[in-house]
Amino acid sequence: MTVNSASDMAVAPFYKFHIFICTNQRAAGHPRSCCADRGSVGLRDYMRTRVKELRIPFQRINTAGCLERCELGPAMVIYPEGVWYTFRNEADIDEILERHVLKGERVERLILENNQRAPKPQERTVLTLKVANCRKLSNDIHDVCLYELVDPAGGDLPPFEAGAHIDVFTGNGLRRSYSLTNSPSERHRYVIGVQREVGGSGGSAWIIDNIVDGGEARISPPLNNFHLNESAGEHILIAGGIGITPMLAMGHRLGELNAKATLHYCTRSAGTTAFLDEAKDVFADGLNLYHDGGDPNQGIDLRAVLINRPEGAHLYICGPAGLIQAARDAASHWPEGTVHYELFAPPARADTGQEQAFEIFLSRSKKSLTVPPEKSILDIVREAGVDVDSSCESGICSTCRTRLISGYADHRDDVLTPTEKEIHSHIMICTSRAQPGETLILDL
Repeated sequence: MTVNSASDMAVAPFYKFHIFICTNQRAAGHPRSCCADRGSVGLRDYMRTRVKELRIPFQRINTAGCLERCELGPAMVIYPEGVWYTFRNEADIDEILERHVLKGERVERLILENNQRAPKPQERTVLTLKVANCRKLSNDIHDVCLYELVDPAGGDLPPFEAGAHIDVFTGNGLRRSYSLTNSPSERHRYVIGVQREVGGSGGSAWIIDNIVDGGEARISPPLNNFHLNESAGEHILIAGGIGITPMLAMGHRLGELNAKATLHYCTRSAGTTAFLDEAKDVFADGLNLYHDGGDPNQGIDLRAVLINRPEGAHLYICGPAGLIQAARDAASHWPEGTVHYELFAPPARADTGQEQAFEIFLSRSKKSLTVPPEKSILDIVREAGVDVDSSCESGICSTCRTRLISGYADHRDDVLTPTEKEIHSHIMICTSRAQPGETLILDL
């Protein structure tokens, strides 16, 4: 009788790749949260769709119950190698399929190590672009400069949508957001306008004084908190000063859609009107210009413009905080979801002098922390060694947007919609706090 060894009995696996994706759903507010609440179900479905589109054979994608790596999730494991990955978006799924499944490589940045207990520090994408064009658009104390940024090798840049912005990293350690002004159909360049803020924190002054024609700029990929509703029946845009920048990109896109659009653009004087030629080209007969000489009462008659809402119209506002608030007040009778705005600076907030300490729990890091009256959640989280992205740190850019697993927040940002604030599913940890007596459980 012959006894075969284990190696003699080995057979090829039925599937070349067997992928298990955790879709476990815990009760709402559970301190560990779960992969389902972190988006694993939708991303599993996306992965299945992509596998079919790519016609990848000999694979199986299965739903798994809890894989007990909740703090690191969403999580998947790929056999026969037994490689564990975390993933957060469709781009992560695409990279796992392209590199691991199709090429047999490892996606190191997404791998979960066997002894790993906490998320790895974030990897930030920073693009170093060439300044192909830099010129002044105004010459008063509030200089406005145009910057055209391109790939040094002449390649395409990441796509963007109308209303998007990029963050520019400065040499003095700041990160500042600037709206893209050019057409979203252009893939070879980004165009921004930077206004020197007298008395500001120094970000705009550093850019204007140090980033020159032919030089370099370090930026983030485009982000969008100021979306254009392309299905609206009509578009009314209101811009004040440098708030013209996102409106130009919106105008380009609306022109491509042959949509009805009207721009009301107010500046101090004709000589300080940045991007005037571009606004005329983009909006043509739909452009209405105003110069208020520094007195808002001499500018746009917002009540007259907004009292009657055209059928299906959406409103977009960008500029000084006072203009935005006045326009929002004038359009207060418009249906929720039809008024969109983007702040370049935070509005004045009342200082009650009565802040209270409160408790937070970081679900992924398993840390209980106290936020004292004089510090923000962002301050305390960073002091605890947790790496969190931020930019404005004043509640207007959404960079520090964090999922709120449990607890009721005292929302003090100007990013979340009223509905989002009622749901308490996210929080801007740079400015917002906990409601009295609440402990906030954060997805950090």
